[in-house]
Amino acid sequence: MKRYDLFYMFLEAWFTVERLTEKSIGCFQYDLKNYKHKTHEFNDYHAFYAYSMAVKRLGELEGALVPRPLDEWDEDMGDCLWWTFPIEEPPYCGSPLDCDFPDHVTHFTRLLLPLEVED
Repeated sequence: MKRYDLFYMFLEAWFTVERLTEKSIGCFQYDLKNYKHKTHEFNDYHAFYAYSMAVKRLGELEGALVPRPLDEWDEDMGDCLWWTFPIEEPPYCGSPLDCDFPDHVTHFTRLLLPLEVED
C-alpha cells in the first residue's frame, strides 16, 4: 500500500467519525453528546470553568472539521481546504478568488492554524 493510499484512508475515516459534542442551550455553548450531568457535579467555579472551556474548544474544533458547501464561503474566511467527495485526491488549498481555482471542488474546511510555540 502506498503512502498516499493511507492518506486518503485517514481522511475518509476522519470525516466519518462522530462528534463528541453537540450545541447546547443553557450555560454551555457546547456539551458532551449524550452525557447526563449530575447534581453538584461541579463543586467549585474552577471545575465548572475548566469543563466549560475544554468542551467549548473541542466543539469549535469539531465544527471546523465539518465540510461546508462552496456557496457558504466568504472572502473574509481567506484560504481554505477545498474537497470533492468522495475523497479521491488531496484537497486544494486556496480560495475561489485564485486564478487556478479548480472547478470540481464542492466543499471546504477552514484551515486550523497551530498554536504558537512558547519559548
